[in-house]
Amino acid sequence: MEFKRFKSRPPISPYAPQWDFRVGSSMCEDIDTNSLFKFLLSKEREVKKLPIEKNYDGYTGLGSNSTTSRSHQYNILTWNHPEIKKLKSNIAKNIILYNNECGNDTPQLWIQSWYNVLRFGQKIKPHHHSVNPDCYLSGHFNVQVNDTSTVYMSPINQLNDPDMIDIKNIPGKLSLFPSYIFHYTTPHYSLKPRVTIAFDVGLHPLSNNEIPL
Repeated sequence: MEFKRFKSRPPISPYAPQWDFRVGSSMCEDIDTNSLFKFLLSKEREVKKLPIEKNYDGYTGLGSNSTTSRSHQYNILTWNHPEIKKLKSNIAKNIILYNNECGNDTPQLWIQSWYNVLRFGQKIKPHHHSVNPDCYLSGHFNVQVNDTSTVYMSPINQLNDPDMIDIKNIPGKLSLFPSYIFHYTTPHYSLKPRVTIAFDVGLHPLSNNEIPL
Protein backbone atom coordinates (compact mmCIF):
# COMPACT_ATOMS: atom_id res chain seq x y z
CA MET A 1 0.00 0.00 0.00
CA GLU A 2 1.30 3.45 -0.93
CA PHE A 3 0.62 6.43 1.33
CA LYS A 4 0.33 10.17 0.86
CA ARG A 5 0.43 12.10 4.12
CA PHE A 6 -0.73 15.57 5.17
CA LYS A 7 0.84 16.67 8.44
CA SER A 8 0.87 20.16 9.92
CA ARG A 9 4.05 21.79 11.20
CA PRO A 10 4.59 21.69 14.98
CA PRO A 11 2.44 24.40 16.60
CA ILE A 12 4.08 27.39 18.25
CA SER A 13 0.86 29.08 19.32
CA PRO A 14 -1.65 27.24 21.54
CA TYR A 15 -4.30 28.20 18.96
CA ALA A 16 -2.49 26.98 15.85
CA PRO A 17 -4.33 24.21 13.97
CA GLN A 18 -2.96 20.68 13.81
CA TRP A 19 -3.72 17.83 11.45
CA ASP A 20 -2.17 14.54 10.42
CA PHE A 21 -3.85 12.11 8.02
CA ARG A 22 -2.97 9.68 5.27
CA VAL A 23 -4.56 8.46 2.07
CA GLY A 24 -3.51 4.88 1.38
CA SER A 25 -3.87 3.31 -2.06
CA SER A 26 -3.15 -0.09 -3.54
CA MET A 27 -3.94 -2.08 -6.67
CA CYS A 28 -6.25 -5.10 -6.35
CA GLU A 29 -4.94 -7.06 -9.31
CA ASP A 30 -6.96 -10.20 -8.55
CA ILE A 31 -10.29 -8.44 -9.25
CA ASP A 32 -11.78 -8.62 -12.76
CA THR A 33 -13.03 -5.02 -13.06
CA ASN A 34 -14.66 -5.62 -16.46
CA SER A 35 -16.85 -8.38 -15.06
CA LEU A 36 -17.69 -6.27 -12.02
CA PHE A 37 -18.51 -3.25 -14.21
CA LYS A 38 -21.03 -5.22 -16.26
CA PHE A 39 -22.62 -6.70 -13.14
CA LEU A 40 -23.04 -3.35 -11.39
CA LEU A 41 -24.56 -1.68 -14.44
CA SER A 42 -27.02 -4.59 -14.71
CA LYS A 43 -28.13 -3.86 -11.13
CA GLU A 44 -28.54 -0.09 -11.59
CA ARG A 45 -32.24 -0.08 -12.48
CA GLU A 46 -33.03 -2.41 -9.58
CA VAL A 47 -31.13 -0.24 -7.08
CA LYS A 48 -32.87 2.93 -8.30
CA LYS A 49 -36.23 1.39 -7.35
CA LEU A 50 -35.20 1.39 -3.68
CA PRO A 51 -36.58 4.17 -1.44
CA ILE A 52 -34.51 7.24 -0.60
CA GLU A 53 -34.63 10.04 1.91
CA LYS A 54 -36.02 13.20 0.31
CA ASN A 55 -33.37 15.03 -1.73
CA TYR A 56 -30.59 12.93 -0.18
CA ASP A 57 -27.48 12.08 -2.21
CA GLY A 58 -24.78 12.34 0.45
CA TYR A 59 -24.05 15.95 -0.65
CA THR A 60 -22.37 14.54 -3.76
CA GLY A 61 -24.50 16.52 -6.21
CA LEU A 62 -25.53 13.34 -8.07
CA GLY A 63 -29.19 13.87 -7.23
CA SER A 64 -32.02 11.58 -6.23
CA ASN A 65 -31.99 9.56 -9.47
CA SER A 66 -28.74 7.79 -8.59
CA THR A 67 -27.45 4.65 -6.94
CA THR A 68 -25.62 6.94 -4.52
CA SER A 69 -28.86 8.38 -3.14
CA ARG A 70 -29.87 4.86 -2.01
CA SER A 71 -26.52 4.21 -0.28
CA HIS A 72 -28.19 3.31 3.05
CA GLN A 73 -30.68 0.91 1.46
CA TYR A 74 -28.33 -1.80 0.19
CA ASN A 75 -24.87 -3.20 0.75
CA ILE A 76 -22.87 -4.32 -2.27
CA LEU A 77 -20.77 -6.66 -0.15
CA THR A 78 -23.84 -8.85 0.49
CA TRP A 79 -24.34 -9.48 -3.25
CA ASN A 80 -23.37 -12.88 -4.62
CA HIS A 81 -20.64 -12.23 -7.18
CA PRO A 82 -17.11 -13.67 -7.20
CA GLU A 83 -15.41 -10.30 -7.71
CA ILE A 84 -17.34 -8.77 -4.80
CA LYS A 85 -16.05 -11.53 -2.51
CA LYS A 86 -12.51 -10.68 -3.63
CA LEU A 87 -13.18 -6.99 -3.00
CA LYS A 88 -14.27 -7.61 0.58
CA SER A 89 -11.11 -9.60 1.21
CA ASN A 90 -8.96 -6.83 -0.28
CA ILE A 91 -10.65 -4.18 1.86
CA ALA A 92 -10.02 -6.17 5.05
CA LYS A 93 -6.38 -6.79 4.12
CA ASN A 94 -5.70 -3.15 3.26
CA ILE A 95 -7.32 -1.84 6.44
CA ILE A 96 -4.79 -3.89 8.40
CA LEU A 97 -1.98 -2.40 6.30
CA TYR A 98 -3.38 1.10 6.83
CA ASN A 99 -3.59 0.61 10.60
CA ASN A 100 -0.08 -0.81 10.71
CA GLU A 101 1.20 2.31 8.94
CA CYS A 102 -0.60 4.51 11.48
CA GLY A 103 0.46 2.43 14.48
CA ASN A 104 -3.08 1.32 15.35
CA ASP A 105 -4.54 -2.10 16.12
CA THR A 106 -7.36 -3.39 13.93
CA PRO A 107 -10.49 -4.18 15.98
CA GLN A 108 -13.69 -5.93 14.94
CA LEU A 109 -15.15 -3.71 12.22
CA TRP A 110 -18.43 -3.28 10.34
CA ILE A 111 -18.86 -2.10 6.77
CA GLN A 112 -21.51 -0.50 4.56
CA SER A 113 -20.89 -0.32 0.80
CA TRP A 114 -22.63 1.22 -2.23
CA TYR A 115 -21.67 2.35 -5.72
CA ASN A 116 -21.61 5.53 -7.77
CA VAL A 117 -22.40 5.75 -11.48
CA LEU A 118 -21.34 8.93 -13.27
CA ARG A 119 -22.16 9.72 -16.87
CA PHE A 120 -20.75 12.33 -19.25
CA GLY A 121 -20.20 15.70 -17.58
CA GLN A 122 -20.97 14.55 -14.03
CA LYS A 123 -18.71 14.89 -11.00
CA ILE A 124 -18.90 14.28 -7.26
CA LYS A 125 -18.90 17.48 -5.22
CA PRO A 126 -16.84 18.03 -2.05
CA HIS A 127 -18.32 16.06 0.84
CA HIS A 128 -17.30 13.95 3.81
CA HIS A 129 -18.83 10.76 5.20
CA SER A 130 -18.79 11.42 8.95
CA VAL A 131 -17.48 13.74 11.64
CA ASN A 132 -19.06 11.83 14.53
CA PRO A 133 -16.90 10.94 17.56
CA ASP A 134 -16.87 7.29 16.49
CA CYS A 135 -16.11 7.81 12.79
CA TYR A 136 -13.42 5.52 11.42
CA LEU A 137 -12.34 4.92 7.81
CA SER A 138 -13.94 5.29 4.40
CA GLY A 139 -12.76 4.26 0.99
CA HIS A 140 -13.51 3.62 -2.63
CA PHE A 141 -12.61 1.15 -5.34
CA ASN A 142 -12.31 2.13 -8.99
CA VAL A 143 -14.22 -0.24 -11.25
CA GLN A 144 -14.44 1.70 -14.54
CA VAL A 145 -12.81 5.14 -14.75
CA ASN A 146 -11.41 7.25 -17.55
CA ASP A 147 -9.12 10.25 -16.96
CA THR A 148 -10.50 11.39 -13.60
CA SER A 149 -9.01 11.98 -10.17
CA THR A 150 -10.26 11.94 -6.60
CA VAL A 151 -9.05 14.95 -4.63
CA TYR A 152 -8.70 14.89 -0.84
CA MET A 153 -8.72 18.19 1.04
CA SER A 154 -6.91 19.28 4.17
CA PRO A 155 -9.38 19.37 7.08
CA ILE A 156 -8.20 22.90 7.94
CA ASN A 157 -6.91 24.73 4.85
CA GLN A 158 -9.70 24.37 2.29
CA LEU A 159 -10.42 27.89 1.02
CA ASN A 160 -7.33 30.07 0.68
CA ASP A 161 -4.52 28.25 -1.18
CA PRO A 162 -6.01 24.87 -0.17
CA ASP A 163 -3.86 21.85 0.56
CA MET A 164 -5.02 18.88 -1.50
CA ILE A 165 -4.01 15.33 -2.40
CA ASP A 166 -4.86 14.48 -6.01
CA ILE A 167 -4.94 10.74 -6.76
CA LYS A 168 -5.42 9.56 -10.34
CA ASN A 169 -8.28 7.08 -10.71
CA ILE A 170 -7.15 3.74 -12.16
CA PRO A 171 -9.35 0.64 -12.55
CA GLY A 172 -8.55 -1.77 -9.73
CA LYS A 173 -7.20 0.87 -7.33
CA LEU A 174 -8.47 0.84 -3.74
CA SER A 175 -8.07 3.91 -1.52
CA LEU A 176 -8.59 4.41 2.23
CA PHE A 177 -8.86 7.62 4.23
CA PRO A 178 -10.35 8.93 7.51
CA SER A 179 -14.11 9.41 7.15
CA TYR A 180 -13.96 13.11 8.12
CA ILE A 181 -11.79 14.09 5.13
CA PHE A 182 -13.55 16.16 2.47
CA HIS A 183 -13.07 14.80 -1.04
CA TYR A 184 -14.43 15.25 -4.56
CA THR A 185 -13.85 14.06 -8.12
CA THR A 186 -12.88 15.85 -11.30
CA PRO A 187 -15.52 15.87 -14.09
CA HIS A 188 -16.12 12.68 -16.05
CA TYR A 189 -15.84 13.31 -19.82
CA SER A 190 -16.28 9.84 -21.31
CA LEU A 191 -19.32 8.27 -22.96
CA LYS A 192 -18.62 5.09 -20.97
CA PRO A 193 -20.08 5.32 -17.44
CA ARG A 194 -17.67 5.90 -14.56
CA VAL A 195 -18.37 3.30 -11.86
CA THR A 196 -16.80 3.28 -8.41
CA ILE A 197 -17.62 1.40 -5.21
CA ALA A 198 -17.60 3.38 -1.96
CA PHE A 199 -17.73 2.18 1.63
CA ASP A 200 -17.70 3.24 5.26
CA VAL A 201 -16.02 1.17 7.96
CA GLY A 202 -17.04 1.59 11.60
CA LEU A 203 -16.51 0.24 15.09
CA HIS A 204 -20.15 -0.88 15.39
CA PRO A 205 -23.14 -1.27 13.05
CA LEU A 206 -25.23 1.85 12.44
CA SER A 207 -27.87 0.22 10.23
CA ASN A 208 -29.36 -3.17 9.39
CA ASN A 209 -27.39 -3.28 6.14
CA GLU A 210 -23.93 -3.16 7.74
CA ILE A 211 -22.07 -6.44 7.96
CA PRO A 212 -18.98 -7.60 9.87
CA LEU A 213 -15.72 -7.12 8.03
